[in-house]
Amino acid sequence: MDQLSILSHMASGYSQALLGGAALSAVLCLEVPRRVGGIRVEQLGIKHCAKSCVKIVCGCAPEVMGLSVVLLLALMLRLRGDTDVMTDPQSQQVWEQIKVEWPILMGADTLLNLQAMLRLLVLLFVSIRAQAGGRSPLTGLPALLFLAAAVTRGMMGSQTDAYRLEGPLSLGGDLPVACEVAGVAFWAALGRRAISKAPVSAAVMVSGAIWFASHHYLNLARDASKDRLFIQAHVLELLAAFAYATRSFSLMLGASDEDGEEEKGSPSPKRDWMSNAFVGFMHMVLLLQQAFSAYYFLTAFDPHPNLVGAGRPFCVLCIGNLLSLGAFLAAAAFWAGGCGLQTEEDGTRPAEEADTVVIQDDVLEDEAGTFTTTEPEEGSPTELDPELEAADAKAEDAMDASVIAQ
Repeated sequence: MDQLSILSHMASGYSQALLGGAALSAVLCLEVPRRVGGIRVEQLGIKHCAKSCVKIVCGCAPEVMGLSVVLLLALMLRLRGDTDVMTDPQSQQVWEQIKVEWPILMGADTLLNLQAMLRLLVLLFVSIRAQAGGRSPLTGLPALLFLAAAVTRGMMGSQTDAYRLEGPLSLGGDLPVACEVAGVAFWAALGRRAISKAPVSAAVMVSGAIWFASHHYLNLARDASKDRLFIQAHVLELLAAFAYATRSFSLMLGASDEDGEEEKGSPSPKRDWMSNAFVGFMHMVLLLQQAFSAYYFLTAFDPHPNLVGAGRPFCVLCIGNLLSLGAFLAAAAFWAGGCGLQTEEDGTRPAEEADTVVIQDDVLEDEAGTFTTTEPEEGSPTELDPELEAADAKAEDAMDASVIAQ
């Protein structure tokens, strides 16, 4: 079976691919925390999940308002309708067909426009809550890889218009480009320490993405050096998603912060990270924006050999975005499992503290005739029981002997 037939089969069965990806991600979210961290996500319960969602919404009121503003802006741009004017009759005909196939969104590019807006929203609030939010999974190596992807997209946008987005939300393709450019400064601020902490890992991943993109790329710009940048950005984002999930899991286990910015007198790193509702909000928004991208590449492109520059770029885009979606799902599951583990520990803490209360045992009378109390050492009450029993028996024998003597 050649590449075209494989890609055509994938495009025609996108619904099956979504269901399979969702099932695989569900298994990943349930099994990985249980087997690696001993956390059973399925035992959290619907009531606990609902309380967690309410806690996130209440603790992230500014973020929820920002998300509402972004969605309202997107709705207003969509209701404005089609403003694109194309001089080429053939391009206009293709655009009319796209609007027929996507009557609500008015083109599949609306999904990627929303992705760019939501990602910038997350970056904005991560930077605002840099001090109050404590440690975040979106810092360090993940931010550095996202920075490399954003710079790659900026280079691609400055060299060719073949990959510019269309639709009512794009504002002629300028809005997503502006979001990418605005995010560069935020990514640089969040990932600056990874350059000194893990320079080798960052260099190897970026070099690997460049090498991989040189063997798999599209042919939309009719220039290999420009077309490689598109696949290169997506490969970097895939690596960043896996780095994000890995860092989420390490933070859930209470690993030390690689940024080294722990404040004195603050709670333990693990508890501080899990109790932060903003981290849950960040997981939700990042998962949503990646779902838009995965659905786009499973449905928008119609595979054709003329669109392939080298390798299997359509397979890379479809499978890579599904894997990124699974990574963000796993990160959200790690966070939920960590919160469930914290709740379980909090529920058992009073019983543990009760074991440390000093217990006064039987009152004994020593040789001087004074009464004393015996207090067992903490953690070893059973070691003194034989001695206490022997002392009681000795006292009873002495009393019996005195009675008989009288």
